[in-house]
Amino acid sequence: MNQLKKIILFALLLTIIILLPGHTAMADLNIVHSQTQKVVDADGEVSVRVDWLERPGEMAITITYYGYLTQEGMANVYLNVNGEAREFLTMKKELKNRAQRLRIISFHPTVVEDGINKLSRIPDDSMVDSLLFKNAPYYQQFGELVIEAKFFCHGRWDGDGNNNNENYRFVFTSPVKGFAMDHF
Repeated sequence: MNQLKKIILFALLLTIIILLPGHTAMADLNIVHSQTQKVVDADGEVSVRVDWLERPGEMAITITYYGYLTQEGMANVYLNVNGEAREFLTMKKELKNRAQRLRIISFHPTVVEDGINKLSRIPDDSMVDSLLFKNAPYYQQFGELVIEAKFFCHGRWDGDGNNNNENYRFVFTSPVKGFAMDHF
């Protein structure tokens, strides 16, 4: 009889585990570590924030631009992340102080609705670009994360005025030191 109780208890626990919603992807968007760097020149300010997300290997970059091109509408950005470049991304959100923001996520999160995995809705100021992060090191032992950006709008460019109007350059070192134990 004692053996039967153990079998029934095991079956109940197994059923509960199977029926409970799994690890949601929205939890994957939780930030494990975050670093922000800012460049201020005579034309304004550019800040880049890198978020190392809870899902191992995944990251997000938030670019905030407040320069003279904001007067001409939504600015475009040339972006290079460890050698992987995007030549034309448009900023997506205008803040109260006329600064503009764009957040790029390395994967598209999913949600479970009625037992079916679906792509979740991402905020309007965000976009997904998994290939941009192809060479971006999630772990510290794989090197530095180098991000370069330059902004343009209506044929005018805005680069780092402190550095001969070249690309804004940001270098991050990952705070994540070890490997994840459960990598998916």
